[in-house]
Amino acid sequence: MNVKPSTAAWAGAASLLPYTAMKTYWAFGGTAGRPSGDLAARFRENGAPEVLVRMEQHGLDFTVLGAFAGMVLLAVLVLSRGRRPPRWSLLVPGWAGALLLTPYGLATMAAAPFGLTAGDAEGWSPWVGVVGGLAFAGLGASLALCTPAYQRRTGPQAPTPGGAEAVRR
Repeated sequence: MNVKPSTAAWAGAASLLPYTAMKTYWAFGGTAGRPSGDLAARFRENGAPEVLVRMEQHGLDFTVLGAFAGMVLLAVLVLSRGRRPPRWSLLVPGWAGALLLTPYGLATMAAAPFGLTAGDAEGWSPWVGVVGGLAFAGLGASLALCTPAYQRRTGPQAPTPGGAEAVRR
């Protein structure tokens, strides 16, 4: 199966939409699937950095910012403008995301319906884990397709615009 990187990027972005919609719903006061209590206080009790606590107090979940950063990374990997930043600045997060997010998301989707979680998940609905797992696995799988394509396209033997291949035509 040969999937175009742009198709993989769109699929990865689409896999993040339910997650960002759920988090946005919670930011505006929605409670479906969300545990009762103050999440910012839980963050503080668990030793989270103060910036994350303050963001949560203002309805901004740091994982939504990560999802947005993932969408930007996918776009940069597939657009021709992606050649401008240093290669390593895209390859490192691309490969790290592919290797870490895909198995984490798949395990989360498989475990959440059975109430199996890592850490304190008291009060969370099982469907929240499935939505989160879909987002992580979708982003990771998309990065697993887009990152090697970017690596091939920008490698040492990649054709350069106006280079020797353009002269032969």
